[in-house]
Amino acid sequence: MRKLLVILLFAFSATAQEIAIRVDPLGDTDAGVVTRVTFRFLHGLDASPDAALSIQGSFLQDGRVIRNFRYRIPDDRPLKISTVQTFPAGNLDVEVRLMQENQGGEALVLHTVQSDTLILERTGKPYVASGDDGAEAVFAEGVLPEKAGAVMILPPQRDVAPNLFIINVDVQPPVTRVEFFVEGKKIIARNAPPYRAELDLGKLPKRVEVRAVGYDRQGRYVDADAFVVNERDTPLEVKITRTETPDGVSHFKLSVMNPKGTNLRNIALFAGDKKLIEWDTPPYALDLPTTSLQGVQFVRAQAIDETGYEASDLLFLDGQRFMEEVEVNLVELPVSVSDRSGAPISDLQMKDFTVLENGNAQKLANFNFAADLPISVGVLIDHSTSMEKRIDDAKTAAIGFFRRTIRKNDRAFVAPFSSDPARNVSFVSEASTLELQVNAIPKPSGNTALYDAIVTGLYKFRNVQGRKALIILTDGEDTSSRLTWNDMLAYARASRVPLYFIGIGHLIANGPMKTLAAETGGVAYFVRSTKDLDATYAELEKDLRTQYLLGYYTQTTKNDQAYRTIEVKVDRPDAKARTIRGFIP
Repeated sequence: MRKLLVILLFAFSATAQEIAIRVDPLGDTDAGVVTRVTFRFLHGLDASPDAALSIQGSFLQDGRVIRNFRYRIPDDRPLKISTVQTFPAGNLDVEVRLMQENQGGEALVLHTVQSDTLILERTGKPYVASGDDGAEAVFAEGVLPEKAGAVMILPPQRDVAPNLFIINVDVQPPVTRVEFFVEGKKIIARNAPPYRAELDLGKLPKRVEVRAVGYDRQGRYVDADAFVVNERDTPLEVKITRTETPDGVSHFKLSVMNPKGTNLRNIALFAGDKKLIEWDTPPYALDLPTTSLQGVQFVRAQAIDETGYEASDLLFLDGQRFMEEVEVNLVELPVSVSDRSGAPISDLQMKDFTVLENGNAQKLANFNFAADLPISVGVLIDHSTSMEKRIDDAKTAAIGFFRRTIRKNDRAFVAPFSSDPARNVSFVSEASTLELQVNAIPKPSGNTALYDAIVTGLYKFRNVQGRKALIILTDGEDTSSRLTWNDMLAYARASRVPLYFIGIGHLIANGPMKTLAAETGGVAYFVRSTKDLDATYAELEKDLRTQYLLGYYTQTTKNDQAYRTIEVKVDRPDAKARTIRGFIP
């Protein structure tokens, strides 16, 4: 039979309002006796209905405060407040105060209660949270691991090859073995120092999650850490690592990446929509019996910094992230429409357009004319050795383009490329800043890694919505890219960014450039001399400013990699529409 301790106490107040404290042992864990503590207001709450009420107090053992608590009383003023707590077996005292929190931050003590000393004994049965127990009951099964912080991934350094990362892990005793995981798949284990792994993350830039899990000599879990590589623009990241061990324990570790060093305001772990635990300081770790998570579909981590920026991570406990769950995504199509003479048509309405995806008509969700919308533009400028006599004219023409094109709310970036593309560039909105960046392009040298440059440039657009375009100025074909044509084409199709080429010199009617421009809804221009660059940029700008932006919603799954064809028809006999030929979700 479950032991039950019930104490009725009278509040020390003029109204003599009665408060009952009920302590109900629920079961045992390694940490002690799990108990439900209930505070019951026997005659209701006589405070003002508009007052903010709470109960605050302390749990004491052997005269020492082991835990403080504060629980806000809901506006509907229930007759009882409960909490589930774990205490070592032994003496227990409870102090509680009923507080009224007034405007201005003042708090008024309405009633104070102090219990007699209670004797809390082990029940002799293990505690398992039931489905009716709240988040605190689930947390009561868990303990904060003593060795958290024994595994730490050092910030990865890119090796000579752009796709190769070296991951070094710093460990503390008793860790003697480290297992490395990439995107949830174990790739290597190290049984002795140095604890490092060389990770080939593929040829295309992408966001990759790396995890390291540490074990002691007996193979027992000690600690874990996680890191996101190839994602330098995110100011705050939080990742959940869950390691299940044969003893039936789920070890949770939250890894926080805070490159800007902002103060962290809140770190919390939720089971479903219930908060399990909130931390003030690291390490952010919690061990729970796996049985206590039955019926919990997912856990969620939340990190909020002092600026209010929130990062989160979601981990489905069945190991599946619902990869086949249907998602509804907005597809934005930049569309250029011209008449038989090639002149742009700029007076069309939504009803004049029909969009076909894989031959099926789609319902348009939005429609805008380009002149009314801001644009995000990237310009890649070839500065390989062959551009030595052309680079000054190329710089001058690019500066003129930015001065004419970049308006209020527009933004752009410029990136030089030769054997290796520039990576550390960002969108800016001032033409004067872009001019400085153009003038800082190094002297021509090296080969032409055109495909690498295109993919690196497209990567900058991964979170950009609205009108966008990537312009590539070059005088040569690809000679040194690590990426193949097919790799680059697949990435361009998935990016859905129009590519505009300006080919200089002998690249008249270059097949690959024309093909790629047509595939993405852009245009390939070819000039014999840099003296024609200003006129070419002006024509390109006109094309950008006379586009339409159409949007529709499509259904996809995260595993969907099938190419989808796109066709845009215009209900006007003399009209010809140009947009992307298709995309990969």
